[in-house]
Amino acid sequence: MSQPSRYFLAAFLAASFLLAPLVSPTHAAHVAVSGIRFWTNEEYTRVAVDLADEAKYEANFLRADPGRGLPPRIFIDIEGADVREEILRRPVQVRNGLLKVVRAGRFRKGVVRVVIDLERESGYRVFSMTDPFRIIVDIDGKAETEHAPSTDAANTPPAEGKDAGPAPPAQPPGAETAGTPEIPSAPPARGKIRVMLDPGHGGKDPGAIGPTGLKEKDVVLAIGRMVRDRLARDGTFEARMTRDSDVFIPLEERTAMANEAKADIFVSLHINASTNRKAEGFSTYVLSRASDRHSLELAARENGVPVAKLTAVKFIIDDLSTYGRKKESLRLAKTVNDAIVKNVNGRFGKVQDLGLKQAPFYVLVGARMTAVLVESSFITNRREEARLYDPEYLAAIADSVVEAIRYYGKKGAMAHAGL
Repeated sequence: MSQPSRYFLAAFLAASFLLAPLVSPTHAAHVAVSGIRFWTNEEYTRVAVDLADEAKYEANFLRADPGRGLPPRIFIDIEGADVREEILRRPVQVRNGLLKVVRAGRFRKGVVRVVIDLERESGYRVFSMTDPFRIIVDIDGKAETEHAPSTDAANTPPAEGKDAGPAPPAQPPGAETAGTPEIPSAPPARGKIRVMLDPGHGGKDPGAIGPTGLKEKDVVLAIGRMVRDRLARDGTFEARMTRDSDVFIPLEERTAMANEAKADIFVSLHINASTNRKAEGFSTYVLSRASDRHSLELAARENGVPVAKLTAVKFIIDDLSTYGRKKESLRLAKTVNDAIVKNVNGRFGKVQDLGLKQAPFYVLVGARMTAVLVESSFITNRREEARLYDPEYLAAIADSVVEAIRYYGKKGAMAHAGL
């Protein structure tokens, strides 16, 4: 190559390098709104808006406008986003007496607006989950109350105006907006106490894996089936499961299934893990901020997110989902943990009682009933992994969970009946 040619090539490459940031596709690309899902009954609906990546968003509420024939509606503006054409063409029809439809459109360049048309004014809450990123809207049909802005000073008050008005400022992923909720009342008497059992993980998500390859998803499914079968023999309870096979179910769907079924008790079953191979023992959790570093790391693992992302997430703990059931959840969690330790300790060797703990588990967020998460043994500990292969050990754990549910459930039923 001649000297002039070399000079021209070098100059061309240099110019291309300098211009590259101006035409980089990352600057022009928008996050795609890829799907809208929902779970519902006449008093509750959860809507999930799926995105291809994280995005800033702002949620607000508009009252009904009878003069224009517009119902009350919740709307979410998602910045730096676009929406798939099939979602634009096909609004999601709910029409359950609480919601009419969920629709999406291009509000302005780079902003997608998702609108939830309501049948009536209702309490609501909006938050996000990551990996994959999705925006969750919980709507409470019982809470026909004034919609107030969040007390978080960083949030913008609800917009007053038309759907076609200016989009509100966006908020960072994880920030939350809530309508003023009504504390859930006691479950109605219907003859049986409904229990939703949630064997964690499943399908493409094996959960924690032991030194010899034992998978958390298989162990908790076996325990869940045992608990269900034992409760089925007790005429006081109706037991259901979020999964009864090796399938993957997103965390937000598990909670929604329990809410949709109007469960009175929700028990999520898991096996613990740690980088410390000597760690062992049992613990039971309720939803809250992490009570210690291990609880935070455990919640991050179960949620499928890095610890750094989990610490950035804000959880409204004492809201419509948890306030009315926090004390009951703590009581059930302690009852479960005490029963497991009592029934397993000694019979299978000495076990460590790690006690009642709190952590921000996604699977407990939005639960409208007494809800706990059980961590039975450490699969990363060789001795405890060996125990988890033993059907009698798993049966002892299942028997303990059943004992605790029976004790708590029947005492609770009597309290609700005023006995």
